[in-house]
Amino acid sequence: MDMRHLLGHKAIIGIAILYTIALTLGSLVRPVSINNAPTNIDKLLHAGAYFGLTLLWIFWIYGVKIKQLQNLRYKSAFYVALCAIGYGIVIEYLQGALTSYRTPDGWDIVANAAGAILALIVCIVYINKSEMLKSKF
Repeated sequence: MDMRHLLGHKAIIGIAILYTIALTLGSLVRPVSINNAPTNIDKLLHAGAYFGLTLLWIFWIYGVKIKQLQNLRYKSAFYVALCAIGYGIVIEYLQGALTSYRTPDGWDIVANAAGAILALIVCIVYINKSEMLKSKF
């Protein structure tokens, strides 16, 4: 593993950890009220947030140069998406259990899962395309 790859890999894990912490804190603090916001815009925000979360962690896994992981890219990406969905469910539960100003919402869980699944699909397409390009050259 060369130094550029190692630094990039460390940067991704750092960004993924900070993103996860920010998402956790943002999910548990008092929400900001936005006047005249379209209804259910928060579902798009949920999907986008979990798309980003899943994408960052899959990028980190994809960058690991362990021989066993190279053979398990799809499985690893699937497990990352599954963990992101589980994380979203736990966060929704904690919103009801730890705060008085937030309530758990099943549609938020659906939006979170949609974002994670979309990130998984994007990554699988990317992995397939990059493997096809490598095989041509």
